[in-house]
Amino acid sequence: MPRTAAVRDFGLTGFDHIDVRIRDRSKAKRFFVEQLGMDVIGEGPDHTFLLFGDQVLGLRDAPDGEKTTGVDHIAFRVSEWTGLRNRVGRARVVITGEKERGDSRSLFLRGPEGLRIELGWRPDPHTHSCAHGAVAEVPPPSDEDEE
Repeated sequence: MPRTAAVRDFGLTGFDHIDVRIRDRSKAKRFFVEQLGMDVIGEGPDHTFLLFGDQVLGLRDAPDGEKTTGVDHIAFRVSEWTGLRNRVGRARVVITGEKERGDSRSLFLRGPEGLRIELGWRPDPHTHSCAHGAVAEVPPPSDEDEE
């Protein structure tokens, strides 16, 4: 089927991770580690990162009082960080935040139906930092940010 819209090249190479909200993180962690053979690669006060192959599943504590579990956000791995913010802005995708860590960088986007999407770059997909601070709000991209 021919495409009717211009293809946007954000350098997506696959999933980086999917974070899910869980009411009982220790029970979920035991299931994924003991029953499915995933490895724990990081933990923080409100999350656990599990590795299978070169994919990461994040278990995140559901906020107090939340009755349902489900996807917190999905993260796609990108091959190149330089100029990504401007390419996304020119595609008229709403950027809701940006985060820089020692080993990675992320843009957070507003997806359809309230879906939170992260575009993440990291030199080694097997590393997944547990340093999660607040996501910085970002101003609109400018032409100076390109390259």
